Amino acid sequence: MVAKPQENRSRGMPGAIVCFAAFIGIVLVGPIHAQTSSGSSSGETASSSSQSSADGTIKYNDEVILKNGSIIKGRIVYVASDSLLLVSDAFDPLELSVWDIRSINTANVVDVAVDSDENWRGKISTNAKGEMIFEPEGGGKVRPLNFGFVDSIYDLHPIWNNQMTIGGSQTTGSADVLGFSITGTSVRDTQENRLTLLSQLIYAEADGELVEDNWSGTIKYDHFFRPRFYLAVAEEVHHNRFQDLKLRTATSGSLGYNFVRKPETLFEVEAGIAAMTESFYQSSDDRFMALRTAVNGKMRIGHKAKITDALVVYLSSDGADRVQGVNTLTFDLELSDRWGLEISNIIYHYSGASFLSTDGPDMKWIAGVASTF
Repeated sequence: MVAKPQENRSRGMPGAIVCFAAFIGIVLVGPIHAQTSSGSSSGETASSSSQSSADGTIKYNDEVILKNGSIIKGRIVYVASDSLLLVSDAFDPLELSVWDIRSINTANVVDVAVDSDENWRGKISTNAKGEMIFEPEGGGKVRPLNFGFVDSIYDLHPIWNNQMTIGGSQTTGSADVLGFSITGTSVRDTQENRLTLLSQLIYAEADGELVEDNWSGTIKYDHFFRPRFYLAVAEEVHHNRFQDLKLRTATSGSLGYNFVRKPETLFEVEAGIAAMTESFYQSSDDRFMALRTAVNGKMRIGHKAKITDALVVYLSSDGADRVQGVNTLTFDLELSDRWGLEISNIIYHYSGASFLSTDGPDMKWIAGVASTF
């Protein structure tokens, strides 16, 4: 266990909280302004798939035509792995087998990935014979469409998805403390580009003494030059005074391959190179280049729980390899379209020759009020 520094560690922390809150504000409020000001692109696009009625309910314009003749209206979230997910205000999310579907009609432009690794962009409709056809965006020859050669169908619009959670936290492992936490997530996902912004602050004092000072931030950009292949660049910063870490930065570039890319499910692997710096309060600082491998995963369990995993391994030339793993289980209780209660369990582990706290992972429980916008 690392000995605690002797100076009064509670000094200056209110200023750090203000700075971190300002960073979260820039991360989350900025995208809202960008999304609002670009109504001619993302706003008009979104309104084409759903419309608000006079009573405030949303009427969806996508249609699913079953082989038995039934027609179900809603918003098609995705088609993948022989399944179609449909959502609507009138019923819970509905998952259908594509082999029970005769055709679909999309009111919006969608991305269609076929088994030849081609990616088509346009609308899907039904012709006079009841057959499913694809209409390319910007005109072109109409093509017949069959679920047999469709790998996936996604409705990826250039919009931001933002969430902020403010609440309390409990940490067990290297220390047992209760504290205050702020987390922010912002994702902009389109057909070819994905930008992810992450931030987290956990702060706690006991009897006037600082016992936890932990914040981190990540900016990651992914460019999909093929439906499954992408180039990724990222900058990650992390600070944890209770574990003697003043600042760690990791600047990386990687080549990634995406196995599953759905709104609620993600599995991808990355390999590349990273430049890392580590600054400590007591031990010697370090700076090195390393090969980087990563596995990212996300899946939803039912309609309330979600698991997110991120495992990163840095292989350095001096043999002092680093392993970083983050496993998150989140339970959401929706109170409205924008507000909810969230409980998260985060298991964080980092090991390396120069990192003093290698006695085991930290487990954090975070509970708070979440806002999605």
